[in-house]
Amino acid sequence: MVLYAARSACLKRPEMAGCPKHKIHVRECHLKMSGKAEKELLHKLALYSQMIDIYPSEPKYLRRYIELLLQLDREPEAHEKLRLLERLYEKGGNQQEAVSIKQLRQSLGADLTETISPILSTVNPAVLSMLMRNAKRLQLKEGDYLIRQNDTDENMYIVINGELAVMVIYPRRSSPTMVHLLGEGEIVGEMAFLEGGARCASVVANSSATVLELSQKRVLQCLLKYPEVGEMLRTESQCRRRLTIINGNRILERLPVEEKRHLAQGSSIRKYDPFKVVRRSGASQNWVGIMESGLIRIVAEDRSGKSHILEPIKPGDMIGEIGALREESVPADMVTVTDTMILQISMKTFQKAMANNPRVKNKLIDSAADRLASTMVRIREQKKN
Repeated sequence: MVLYAARSACLKRPEMAGCPKHKIHVRECHLKMSGKAEKELLHKLALYSQMIDIYPSEPKYLRRYIELLLQLDREPEAHEKLRLLERLYEKGGNQQEAVSIKQLRQSLGADLTETISPILSTVNPAVLSMLMRNAKRLQLKEGDYLIRQNDTDENMYIVINGELAVMVIYPRRSSPTMVHLLGEGEIVGEMAFLEGGARCASVVANSSATVLELSQKRVLQCLLKYPEVGEMLRTESQCRRRLTIINGNRILERLPVEEKRHLAQGSSIRKYDPFKVVRRSGASQNWVGIMESGLIRIVAEDRSGKSHILEPIKPGDMIGEIGALREESVPADMVTVTDTMILQISMKTFQKAMANNPRVKNKLIDSAADRLASTMVRIREQKKN
């Protein structure tokens, strides 16, 4: 815990907010706080919180409450309360004090309630206050990792400024692929927090950046009290997961960002147990798939009725894309060998994306022709044996 003495002093003398000396003090004047001192400050904070409830239009109690927040290094809450104090002075006709408080608020950095993620921007301000309580501010240099793929931590973050790149190392690829860019106000790491398990991607600073590490305790309290926030986060998490799967396909990753997002919105992820039929030969097709994980075997019959085991479908491979483009039925049985996860894109959504992007469509057709040629070679070899 750090005590920002200069910030508290600046609240008492707002004219210091813009001076260079103050900015230096904000960064450098860090005094260690003992557990006893912190406990006393928390006790005072609770008392002034009660005073604010009793005298909501009296600025001196709110002002002292903000000083205590700054001494406890709870900037996100202080930002919110400074805005309330500014409005209180404006309402009382004290424009000079309102301007001074505004300058102080700006000197402390970006207003988090203004830069918050779009998925949280419409929720109750009390939710934001709860999320940001006890949050920890982290500074990243260009190239610094915030999250590493396969790590097992479950922290969530909000980007305050700068830009972060989300990188994934896909199976059968030696180098990472950038799948998202995250900027000011966006949430990071919600997937691991909501779903558990190892991190599915790395997040690295594309430039100097500041992020807010949210307290897991506060996030859980928030989700329990405001379940609609959990639903918003889950919706965003699922969309990002679907985008990650789409970017794992070497051809579809060439689509424009907005087109990929439309594909993600028009799709769902389905789990199959081992030895389940995903598609039967001759059946009509109503979706196009991309393998996220697992293994699928293709069993095809030739004209004589003999069965042939073809090349398996692996993570990143597509299912049924050529049938969708040519409006053909399923050419062979497809059976899972292991637990398998498939992103299923609705036929209408997929066909629209291909119509909008003829180059990608032609790449898919070329790729399918190569696969067909390889399949025919494999069938001829099996006949010889």
